[in-house]
Amino acid sequence: MRYEEFSPAQALSRFVKCFWVLESASAQSPAPERILPDGCTEIVFHAGDAFEQYNVDGTSERQPLALLVGQMRGHLLIQPTGVVRVLGIRFWPGGAYPFVSVPQHEVTGQVLPLDSLWGRIGRELHSRIADAVDLADSVRVVEQLLLCRLYESKRVDDGLLKTTALILQSGGCVPVEMLAGHLGISLRKLDRMFNTRVGLTPKALCRVIRFQQVFKLLERGQRKRDWALIATECGYYDQAHFIKEFSAFAGQAPTSYFAGQNAMSDYFTASQ
Repeated sequence: MRYEEFSPAQALSRFVKCFWVLESASAQSPAPERILPDGCTEIVFHAGDAFEQYNVDGTSERQPLALLVGQMRGHLLIQPTGVVRVLGIRFWPGGAYPFVSVPQHEVTGQVLPLDSLWGRIGRELHSRIADAVDLADSVRVVEQLLLCRLYESKRVDDGLLKTTALILQSGGCVPVEMLAGHLGISLRKLDRMFNTRVGLTPKALCRVIRFQQVFKLLERGQRKRDWALIATECGYYDQAHFIKEFSAFAGQAPTSYFAGQNAMSDYFTASQ
Protein backbone atom coordinates (compact mmCIF):
# COMPACT_ATOMS: atom_id res chain seq x y z
CA MET A 1 0.00 0.00 0.00
CA ARG A 2 1.43 3.41 -1.00
CA TYR A 3 0.84 6.48 1.15
CA GLU A 4 2.05 9.95 0.14
CA GLU A 5 1.45 13.46 1.43
CA PHE A 6 1.43 16.77 -0.45
CA SER A 7 1.84 20.24 1.08
CA PRO A 8 -0.88 22.80 0.34
CA ALA A 9 -0.38 26.13 -1.38
CA GLN A 10 0.81 28.90 0.94
CA ALA A 11 -2.62 30.57 1.02
CA LEU A 12 -4.14 27.32 2.36
CA SER A 13 -1.37 26.34 4.78
CA ARG A 14 -3.12 27.83 7.85
CA PHE A 15 -6.17 25.68 7.15
CA VAL A 16 -4.96 22.52 5.42
CA LYS A 17 -2.33 20.37 7.08
CA CYS A 18 -1.78 18.23 3.99
CA PHE A 19 -3.35 16.43 1.08
CA TRP A 20 -2.75 12.68 1.08
CA VAL A 21 -3.07 9.76 -1.28
CA LEU A 22 -3.42 6.08 -0.36
CA GLU A 23 -3.30 3.45 -3.12
CA SER A 24 -3.23 -0.34 -3.43
CA ALA A 25 -4.19 -2.70 -6.24
CA SER A 26 -6.32 -4.83 -3.94
CA ALA A 27 -7.68 -5.05 -0.41
CA GLN A 28 -4.82 -6.06 1.87
CA SER A 29 -6.42 -5.77 5.28
CA PRO A 30 -7.67 -9.14 6.57
CA ALA A 31 -9.49 -7.43 9.44
CA PRO A 32 -10.92 -3.97 10.16
CA GLU A 33 -8.29 -1.41 11.15
CA ARG A 34 -8.45 1.37 13.72
CA ILE A 35 -8.24 4.97 12.60
CA LEU A 36 -7.45 7.12 15.63
CA PRO A 37 -8.51 10.65 16.63
CA ASP A 38 -5.96 13.32 15.68
CA GLY A 39 -7.84 16.61 16.12
CA CYS A 40 -8.28 17.01 12.36
CA THR A 41 -11.44 17.08 10.26
CA GLU A 42 -10.97 15.35 6.89
CA ILE A 43 -12.61 15.22 3.49
CA VAL A 44 -12.01 11.91 1.73
CA PHE A 45 -12.59 10.81 -1.88
CA HIS A 46 -12.69 7.11 -2.79
CA ALA A 47 -11.64 6.89 -6.46
CA GLY A 48 -11.55 3.09 -6.14
CA ASP A 49 -13.82 0.88 -4.03
CA ALA A 50 -15.38 2.39 -0.94
CA PHE A 51 -14.35 1.16 2.51
CA GLU A 52 -16.57 -0.77 4.89
CA GLN A 53 -17.15 1.00 8.21
CA TYR A 54 -17.90 -0.94 11.39
CA ASN A 55 -20.10 0.61 14.06
CA VAL A 56 -19.98 0.18 17.82
CA ASP A 57 -23.35 -1.64 17.78
CA GLY A 58 -21.86 -4.43 15.64
CA THR A 59 -23.39 -3.29 12.35
CA SER A 60 -21.42 -2.18 9.30
CA GLU A 61 -22.06 -0.02 6.26
CA ARG A 62 -20.28 0.97 3.07
CA GLN A 63 -18.81 4.46 3.29
CA PRO A 64 -19.88 7.11 0.76
CA LEU A 65 -17.48 7.56 -2.16
CA ALA A 66 -16.97 11.18 -1.12
CA LEU A 67 -17.26 11.94 2.57
CA LEU A 68 -16.50 14.28 5.42
CA VAL A 69 -15.10 12.82 8.65
CA GLY A 70 -15.88 15.14 11.54
CA GLN A 71 -13.80 15.42 14.68
CA MET A 72 -13.38 12.01 16.30
CA ARG A 73 -13.77 11.36 20.03
CA GLY A 74 -12.90 7.68 19.62
CA HIS A 75 -11.47 5.30 17.06
CA LEU A 76 -13.09 4.37 13.75
CA LEU A 77 -13.01 0.81 12.38
CA ILE A 78 -12.71 0.57 8.58
CA GLN A 79 -11.69 -2.04 6.02
CA PRO A 80 -10.90 -1.85 2.29
CA THR A 81 -13.29 -3.84 0.08
CA GLY A 82 -11.24 -3.91 -3.14
CA VAL A 83 -9.07 -1.48 -5.06
CA VAL A 84 -7.78 1.31 -2.80
CA ARG A 85 -7.47 4.72 -4.47
CA VAL A 86 -8.10 7.42 -1.87
CA LEU A 87 -7.42 11.15 -1.85
CA GLY A 88 -7.82 13.03 1.40
CA ILE A 89 -7.77 16.61 2.68
CA ARG A 90 -6.55 16.83 6.28
CA PHE A 91 -7.47 20.15 7.89
CA TRP A 92 -5.71 21.65 10.90
CA PRO A 93 -7.97 21.87 13.99
CA GLY A 94 -10.45 24.63 13.12
CA GLY A 95 -9.21 24.72 9.52
CA ALA A 96 -12.29 23.10 7.96
CA TYR A 97 -14.71 25.73 9.25
CA PRO A 98 -14.27 28.25 6.39
CA PHE A 99 -14.96 25.50 3.83
CA VAL A 100 -17.77 23.52 5.50
CA SER A 101 -20.79 25.69 6.14
CA VAL A 102 -22.12 24.04 9.31
CA PRO A 103 -21.21 24.43 12.99
CA GLN A 104 -18.48 21.84 13.45
CA HIS A 105 -20.00 20.24 16.57
CA GLU A 106 -22.90 19.13 14.34
CA VAL A 107 -20.56 16.82 12.39
CA THR A 108 -18.38 15.68 15.31
CA GLY A 109 -18.28 11.89 15.53
CA GLN A 110 -19.93 11.52 12.13
CA VAL A 111 -19.00 10.32 8.65
CA LEU A 112 -21.24 12.17 6.19
CA PRO A 113 -21.68 12.14 2.40
CA LEU A 114 -19.87 15.18 1.03
CA ASP A 115 -22.76 16.07 -1.25
CA SER A 116 -24.93 16.66 1.83
CA LEU A 117 -22.62 19.61 2.54
CA TRP A 118 -21.23 20.64 -0.87
CA GLY A 119 -24.06 19.45 -3.14
CA ARG A 120 -23.35 19.36 -6.87
CA ILE A 121 -19.80 20.71 -6.42
CA GLY A 122 -18.91 17.75 -4.23
CA ARG A 123 -20.32 15.26 -6.76
CA GLU A 124 -18.51 16.89 -9.67
CA LEU A 125 -15.24 17.01 -7.78
CA HIS A 126 -15.46 13.32 -6.92
CA SER A 127 -16.18 12.51 -10.56
CA ARG A 128 -13.06 14.35 -11.70
CA ILE A 129 -10.94 12.60 -9.10
CA ALA A 130 -12.36 9.16 -9.95
CA ASP A 131 -11.62 9.68 -13.64
CA ALA A 132 -8.03 10.85 -13.07
CA VAL A 133 -5.23 8.55 -14.17
CA ASP A 134 -2.93 9.84 -11.44
CA LEU A 135 -4.41 10.81 -8.06
CA ALA A 136 -1.42 13.05 -7.37
CA ASP A 137 -2.54 15.23 -10.29
CA SER A 138 -5.98 15.52 -8.68
CA VAL A 139 -4.48 17.15 -5.60
CA ARG A 140 -4.09 20.42 -7.49
CA VAL A 141 -7.70 20.22 -8.71
CA VAL A 142 -8.87 19.92 -5.10
CA GLU A 143 -6.50 22.70 -4.07
CA GLN A 144 -7.96 25.09 -6.65
CA LEU A 145 -11.48 24.42 -5.40
CA LEU A 146 -10.43 25.15 -1.81
CA LEU A 147 -8.71 28.37 -2.89
CA CYS A 148 -11.94 29.50 -4.58
CA ARG A 149 -14.02 28.64 -1.52
CA LEU A 150 -11.53 30.42 0.75
CA TYR A 151 -11.74 33.54 -1.42
CA GLU A 152 -15.54 33.50 -1.04
CA SER A 153 -15.56 32.60 2.67
CA LYS A 154 -16.38 35.06 5.41
CA ARG A 155 -15.71 32.52 8.17
CA VAL A 156 -11.95 32.92 8.70
CA ASP A 157 -11.04 33.55 12.35
CA ASP A 158 -7.35 34.41 12.80
CA GLY A 159 -7.63 34.43 16.59
CA LEU A 160 -9.03 30.92 16.68
CA LEU A 161 -6.34 29.56 14.35
CA LYS A 162 -3.60 31.11 16.47
CA THR A 163 -5.17 29.60 19.57
CA THR A 164 -5.36 26.09 18.11
CA ALA A 165 -1.72 26.54 17.04
CA LEU A 166 -0.83 27.17 20.70
CA ILE A 167 -2.46 23.87 21.64
CA LEU A 168 -0.49 22.04 18.96
CA GLN A 169 2.80 23.70 19.90
CA SER A 170 2.30 22.76 23.56
CA GLY A 171 1.53 19.14 22.77
CA GLY A 172 -1.91 19.61 24.29
CA CYS A 173 -0.51 20.79 27.63
CA VAL A 174 -1.54 24.45 27.64
CA PRO A 175 -4.06 25.52 30.36
CA VAL A 176 -7.42 26.47 28.87
CA GLU A 177 -7.45 29.57 31.10
CA MET A 178 -4.36 30.77 29.22
CA LEU A 179 -6.16 30.23 25.90
CA ALA A 180 -9.15 32.28 27.07
CA GLY A 181 -6.81 35.02 28.26
CA HIS A 182 -5.01 34.97 24.92
CA LEU A 183 -8.32 35.76 23.19
CA GLY A 184 -9.62 38.02 25.94
CA ILE A 185 -12.84 36.04 26.40
CA SER A 186 -14.47 33.92 29.11
CA LEU A 187 -14.04 30.17 29.39
CA ARG A 188 -17.70 29.68 28.46
CA LYS A 189 -17.33 31.75 25.30
CA LEU A 190 -14.10 29.90 24.48
CA ASP A 191 -15.95 26.56 24.69
CA ARG A 192 -18.74 27.86 22.42
CA MET A 193 -16.23 29.17 19.89
CA PHE A 194 -14.31 25.89 19.79
CA ASN A 195 -17.46 23.79 19.53
CA THR A 196 -18.67 25.86 16.58
CA ARG A 197 -15.39 26.22 14.70
CA VAL A 198 -13.33 23.19 15.75
CA GLY A 199 -15.93 20.62 16.76
CA LEU A 200 -14.36 19.96 20.18
CA THR A 201 -13.95 22.03 23.32
CA PRO A 202 -10.38 23.28 23.91
CA LYS A 203 -10.01 20.78 26.78
CA ALA A 204 -11.13 17.90 24.54
CA LEU A 205 -8.78 19.00 21.76
CA CYS A 206 -5.89 19.12 24.25
CA ARG A 207 -6.68 15.53 25.24
CA VAL A 208 -6.53 14.38 21.61
CA ILE A 209 -3.25 16.20 20.96
CA ARG A 210 -1.66 14.69 24.09
CA PHE A 211 -2.76 11.27 22.85
CA GLN A 212 -1.09 11.92 19.49
CA GLN A 213 2.14 12.93 21.27
CA VAL A 214 2.57 9.27 22.24
CA PHE A 215 3.07 8.30 18.61
CA LYS A 216 5.49 11.16 18.02
CA LEU A 217 7.57 10.08 20.99
CA LEU A 218 7.72 6.47 19.82
CA GLU A 219 8.68 7.68 16.36
CA ARG A 220 11.63 9.62 17.78
CA GLY A 221 13.19 6.40 19.02
CA GLN A 222 11.51 5.50 22.32
CA ARG A 223 11.45 1.82 21.38
CA LYS A 224 11.57 0.43 24.90
CA ARG A 225 7.99 1.56 25.47
CA ASP A 226 8.46 2.56 29.05
CA TRP A 227 4.84 3.59 29.60
CA ALA A 228 5.57 5.47 32.83
CA LEU A 229 8.20 7.59 31.07
CA ILE A 230 5.97 8.11 28.03
CA ALA A 231 3.11 9.18 30.32
CA THR A 232 5.32 11.81 31.96
CA GLU A 233 6.77 13.14 28.71
CA CYS A 234 3.34 13.44 27.09
CA GLY A 235 1.83 15.41 29.97
CA TYR A 236 -0.23 12.76 31.80
CA TYR A 237 -0.53 12.72 35.59
CA ASP A 238 0.78 9.17 35.83
CA GLN A 239 0.84 5.84 33.98
CA ALA A 240 -2.69 4.91 35.05
CA HIS A 241 -4.04 8.20 33.65
CA PHE A 242 -2.17 7.63 30.39
CA ILE A 243 -3.50 4.08 29.93
CA LYS A 244 -7.06 5.20 30.67
CA GLU A 245 -6.86 8.04 28.13
CA PHE A 246 -5.17 5.90 25.48
CA SER A 247 -7.80 3.18 25.88
CA ALA A 248 -10.61 5.74 25.59
CA PHE A 249 -9.33 6.92 22.21
CA ALA A 250 -7.97 3.68 20.73
CA GLY A 251 -10.42 1.19 22.24
CA GLN A 252 -7.42 -0.81 23.46
CA ALA A 253 -4.71 -0.47 26.07
CA PRO A 254 -1.39 0.71 24.56
CA THR A 255 0.27 -2.71 24.95
CA SER A 256 -2.51 -4.40 22.97
CA TYR A 257 -2.64 -1.68 20.33
CA PHE A 258 1.09 -1.71 19.58
CA ALA A 259 1.15 -5.52 19.54
CA GLY A 260 -1.33 -5.55 16.63
CA GLN A 261 -1.12 -4.72 12.96
CA ASN A 262 -2.50 -1.27 12.13
CA ALA A 263 -1.04 -0.44 8.73
CA MET A 264 -3.41 2.37 7.76
CA SER A 265 -3.38 3.90 11.22
CA ASP A 266 0.42 3.77 11.18
CA TYR A 267 0.51 5.79 7.96
CA PHE A 268 -1.71 8.50 9.42
CA THR A 269 -0.15 8.72 12.90
CA ALA A 270 3.36 8.75 11.40
CA SER A 271 2.37 11.88 9.50
CA GLN A 272 1.37 13.83 12.62
